[in-house]
Amino acid sequence: MGHSWIEIDARRLHENVRLFRGILGSETKLMAVVKANAYGHGARLTAPLLRSDVDWFGVDSLDEAEELSSVGISEPILIMGHTEPADAERIVSGGFRQVLFRRDVAEALSKAAKGQNRPAGVHLKVETGLNRLGVDPREVVSLVEGLDGLAIEGVYTHFADVEDPESTFYQKQIETLREAVAIFKESLLVHAFPTAGALLHSQDSLGIARVGIGLYGIWPSPATRRAAGSAGSLSPVLAWKSRVAQVKTVPPGGTVGYDVTYRAPMERRIAVVPVGYYDGYDRRLSNRGGVLVGGKRAPIVGRVAMNMFMVDVTEVSAREGDEIVLIGEQGGASITAEEIAESIGTIAYEVLARLSPLLPRRLRKPADEGDVGRGPIERR
Repeated sequence: MGHSWIEIDARRLHENVRLFRGILGSETKLMAVVKANAYGHGARLTAPLLRSDVDWFGVDSLDEAEELSSVGISEPILIMGHTEPADAERIVSGGFRQVLFRRDVAEALSKAAKGQNRPAGVHLKVETGLNRLGVDPREVVSLVEGLDGLAIEGVYTHFADVEDPESTFYQKQIETLREAVAIFKESLLVHAFPTAGALLHSQDSLGIARVGIGLYGIWPSPATRRAAGSAGSLSPVLAWKSRVAQVKTVPPGGTVGYDVTYRAPMERRIAVVPVGYYDGYDRRLSNRGGVLVGGKRAPIVGRVAMNMFMVDVTEVSAREGDEIVLIGEQGGASITAEEIAESIGTIAYEVLARLSPLLPRRLRKPADEGDVGRGPIERR
C-alpha cells in the first residue's frame, strides 16, 4: 500500500464546517459523521481536526467509537448502528451514546449501567418511513419502560429522500418524529437532518444536524447541488495520488492489460500506475476513467487490475516517478469523486467509502512547503 496516498486539506475541511454553521445558526448543534473511516478520508486524521468545530461525533459501530476515543476525542460520540447486547459493558465504560431500537439491547445497557454505577446514554431511533433500523412510534415508550440506568438524551430518525428537493416526504417523517417526542415529558435532543436536509431545509432544523458527506466537500446529489446553489460552495477535502511506476512504448497493434480489451491503433506511450481495485480503484474504470499527469488528463487503457492499471501518456510529458492524481486537482485540471461515480453508475459516497483503510492519509501541505508526496502522517 506504499504506492499511493491520500491527502487531506484541513483548510477546506474547516471552511466546509463554517459553511454549515452559517446555514444552521447558533441554536442547532453540529454532529460530524465520521463513520466508514470518515467516508474514506481517515477518521483518525480528520476527527481530531474537527474537535474544536463540532459538538458531536457520529459513527456506525462500537469499534469506530473506540477508535475515536483512542485519538483523544472526548466530545459525545453517538453509535448510530447496531451493537450486540454482549457489548453493552464496553459502551457504558467508554461513555458512548448508543442508538436504541431493540429491547434486549436496552436491557443489556441498563444492566451494564447499574453494574458500573454510571448512566448509559441512549438515543431512541424512531421509524418514520425509511424502514431500516428503528422502533415503531407506538412502541417507543415500551422500548425503555421500567429500565433503570438509561439516560435518554435524544430521539431521532433518518430521512428517506431528503436529497430530492421536490419531495415533501421528509415533512411527514418530521411530524411522526415529533409525535413520538411529545410522549416524553423531559427535554430531549431531537435530530433528523443529514447533509442534504441541512442544505435544503435549514429553516426546519432540529436540535442536532448530522452532517457527513458535506463536511468533506461532496454534494449528496446533483439535485441537491442545484437546489442549494445559493447556500455556498463546498470544497472537496480529499486528493488521491500515486506516482508513475514505469513508462513504455507499445507498438501499433500492441495490447495492454488483461483480456486484450485495448489494442494500440498506433505507437503509444503507456504509463503503469501502481494502484488497483485492491486499493479501492474501481475495475469499472477500465478503458473508461482517467488520471491527471502534468496537469493534463491521461485516459486509462486496458483493465484495471488488482494492484495496477495503465494510462496512455502519448500526449503528456510523463516520466517515471511523476505524480499521478486519481482524485483531486493538478495544474488547473481536476477529477472529482462525483465524476468517477457518474462514469461507473454509482454515487460519490461509495467511491470514497471504498478507499482502502490501509492507504496512508496525510495532511496536505501548502504549495510553498515542498513535496507533499512523502512521509505519511496517519497510517492504519
